[in-house]
Amino acid sequence: MDFALLSVLRDGLLRRSEAAALTWSDVELRDKGTALINVWRSKTDPEAEGVTLYIGPQAGEALQAIKPAEELLDRNISVFGLSPRQIGRRVSAAAKAPGLGEGYTGHSGRVGMAQDLAKTGTELPTLMTAVRWSSSTMPARHTER
Repeated sequence: MDFALLSVLRDGLLRRSEAAALTWSDVELRDKGTALINVWRSKTDPEAEGVTLYIGPQAGEALQAIKPAEELLDRNISVFGLSPRQIGRRVSAAAKAPGLGEGYTGHSGRVGMAQDLAKTGTELPTLMTAVRWSSSTMPARHTER
């Protein structure tokens, strides 16, 4: 389950609270292992309009692997069954296990993907849209390294 969690956090550029709130009704598994996820509540979405996010094949296949069998599936249960705090602890533990050290949090997938996008030359407006940042101070802070 940790691989699915870490992959979805990164691909979806999710906050840990957004990952904690995902239910199976928010997930649409698609062809070639990809998925779409609907995030209905976010701190950058005060009107709760929601957003649909693309999840790549590796993360989509990981979601498929943890999805309960159709006859056992309650579409209203949490995908990961974890609170935001528990997600943060899982990310920290996953980073420590192979010796990556301290400092990894529930936002590390989101920040890491933002850094990767910045390294590839993604323009600031596109980066802000992808990460759902409304202020240019956030990408400046998170991609300075």
